[in-house]
Amino acid sequence: MARHLILLAVSATFGVTAHSLLNVRLLIIILIFLCFLYFSVGLSLKALSFHLVIMGIFLGAASFSDHRNKTAYHGTESQFIITFTDQPNIDGNSLKGFIGSEKGERLVLRYKITTELEQEKLSQFLRIGLSCPAEGTLQIPEKNRNENSFDYQRYLFRQGTHWIFKADSISFQECKEGGNSILVSIRNLRLKGIAYIREHFPEESSGFVTALIFGDQRYIDEGDLTNYQRLGLVHLLAISGLHVSFLTGMLFYIGIRVGITRERMMMAILLFLPVYMLLSGASPSVVRSCSMAMLFFLLLLFKKRISAGAAIGSTYMALLFFRPNMLYDIGFQLSFAVTFSIIMSSSIFLQYPKKSMQLFILSSICQLAALPILLFHFFEVSLLGVFLNVLYVPLYSIILLPFSLISLFIHLLLPSFGQPLISLLNFTFILCNKAADAASELPLASIPFGKPPFLMMLLLVISLIGLCLTWEVSFEKSKIWCGMIIVLLLLQYNLQRFSPFGEVQIIDVGQGDSILIILPFNRGNYLIDTGGQITFPIDKWELKRKKFNTADDIIIPLLKSKGIHQLDKLILTHPDADHMGSAKELIDNFKVAEIIIGGWSEEQYRDMDLITVAREKKMKMTVLKRGDQWVAGGARFAVLSPFKQEENKNDSSIVLFTELGGVSWLLTGDMGEEGERELLRTFPQLQADILKVGHHGSKTSSSAPFLEQLQPKAALISVGKDNRYGHPHGDVIGNLEGNGIKVFRTDEDGSIIYKYYKSSGTFRKTLP
Repeated sequence: MARHLILLAVSATFGVTAHSLLNVRLLIIILIFLCFLYFSVGLSLKALSFHLVIMGIFLGAASFSDHRNKTAYHGTESQFIITFTDQPNIDGNSLKGFIGSEKGERLVLRYKITTELEQEKLSQFLRIGLSCPAEGTLQIPEKNRNENSFDYQRYLFRQGTHWIFKADSISFQECKEGGNSILVSIRNLRLKGIAYIREHFPEESSGFVTALIFGDQRYIDEGDLTNYQRLGLVHLLAISGLHVSFLTGMLFYIGIRVGITRERMMMAILLFLPVYMLLSGASPSVVRSCSMAMLFFLLLLFKKRISAGAAIGSTYMALLFFRPNMLYDIGFQLSFAVTFSIIMSSSIFLQYPKKSMQLFILSSICQLAALPILLFHFFEVSLLGVFLNVLYVPLYSIILLPFSLISLFIHLLLPSFGQPLISLLNFTFILCNKAADAASELPLASIPFGKPPFLMMLLLVISLIGLCLTWEVSFEKSKIWCGMIIVLLLLQYNLQRFSPFGEVQIIDVGQGDSILIILPFNRGNYLIDTGGQITFPIDKWELKRKKFNTADDIIIPLLKSKGIHQLDKLILTHPDADHMGSAKELIDNFKVAEIIIGGWSEEQYRDMDLITVAREKKMKMTVLKRGDQWVAGGARFAVLSPFKQEENKNDSSIVLFTELGGVSWLLTGDMGEEGERELLRTFPQLQADILKVGHHGSKTSSSAPFLEQLQPKAALISVGKDNRYGHPHGDVIGNLEGNGIKVFRTDEDGSIIYKYYKSSGTFRKTLP
């Protein structure tokens, strides 16, 4: 039964997927699956027909869910009655989170807190269930503005959310209680529990205890969380079957020991699990583990038993039928993939008598099950994580999770007795985090493979299934599948080395510049500028837990998605924050072979943190000026500027000329009109097919004489959406269009990509 339910669950997945992604590729996969059922599993035509019916039912469920997912707003409304339906998130000077409107629609709230006093009052006052009058505007969520980046608009849509409500004012003095339902009371109890931990536990451990008990990771130190993610250990901080099994087992044991009958304890646990689901945040992993436990105890209450495989298959199909969009949640995918692999491979690790070996095999199987999902979404995996999980899983399940619960419980009852336990717990977390920090610096901690193409994903999944099926019989028979997986991973890792395609990409970093050049066959990966934000002094209370950084949040994920393992050159055109403000974070977290700066600007870089880090890493530093050049992959890169000391930093920008994909490129940094005139005097025959417009299209650049001589066919403008400077200037756009030049701009088009093969290529935009 378990086997058939799991196969039906696969058919249900195809049904849901077909609603949003019905194409030739999906049809090929479905055909392969049906052939597998017929030839390998031996299902009859009648059974195959039933699988097709299941696909149709779940396709209908997804269609019905999508049909109901409509907005009642037009976007012109300005007055609302908002209700705090989820945990309000106060982060520095901003209040954000999900809210409900008077029309019953879910919105994302964005509100700027103006004073520290207001922040303190909101921290004490806000709770779930409050309804308040508010004024503001509705905004459509942003789509992904860069290739392979997170699509926030699609993510919200799948959660039934269509608008971001940017509140100008919220009348907190007019707020009313929205009712004291059990649901609201449980959620507010969760808020109080989180607040209690943050108040009484040290900063080093409070975020981890909050994550382990209440499923909220937002208070974990950003560096620690990054380390756990890189090492493949972050699943330990998400509430899952491990937590649910421990809690239900502990409650059941205590109940039996104090004299409660087994039947009453099972009923008590059935009542407890939905409450715990809400207390712990109701994430997909929590819903999955609690649902499976409830099914198990419910059947046990009626003297029935169900296998773990049947339980996970039934739970998966039930959740997918009522909430089809859960399929696209990464937590949902990882939770079911890993749990499924543990259940279906139990006979594999039980073949090994030693507990340590069993744990290693189990860790390996879990990592392999998560591999395609991690590669598709995050483009990297940790080989070191297989070994670290052997250490960290018992540490968290046997020591830290129980210790956290006991410490909180005792501190609630007897604070004086609980404090020493909290101190000991804090010390243990500090040691674990230091070990994770040291491990994250090791070579195999995190390996970027790039986003696999469709065929690679298909072969990888087939190989993993083949490995599990043959390993059950004998490890000797599974060696061919192990070899296939290794070959596929090596091929994916080196995919860029075999690619004959080159690329020039204007990355959308907001109001700044960043250009990625990828030469064919991995002959050179260059990044020109990193973008960055101009920062202003702010009070301590305004600081956010996670500060946005273009290197960490945009550039590095893009590089990893492309399968780039190192940058051969990081070219900083000039020392303005919007061009090199994220350079330090980039070289801190990504391998860079050489940093290039412009001549006569060395003094301006000398005292920057960037240079300190570069020296510590013993990185090569090169100064370029007019006349310098290099050749790579058959392409010549010539430096046209700077040629002397300039008073204006913009005119000291590195200006590059090159030919890529059959067209010539002039990349001008922030060079202004004076620099353009000098360039024309020195290079009177200068022409270029593609112009990277200087200084974000400001009025001080791209003069008419410059455009007339250059005669570009296309102009690229890197500029922030709705920027405060009014870039690009209307006169510049007028000059460009008046000369018949095709204009691409990141504020309207997102990242702009020119992909080429030999001497021909095409432009495409990320935003439609």
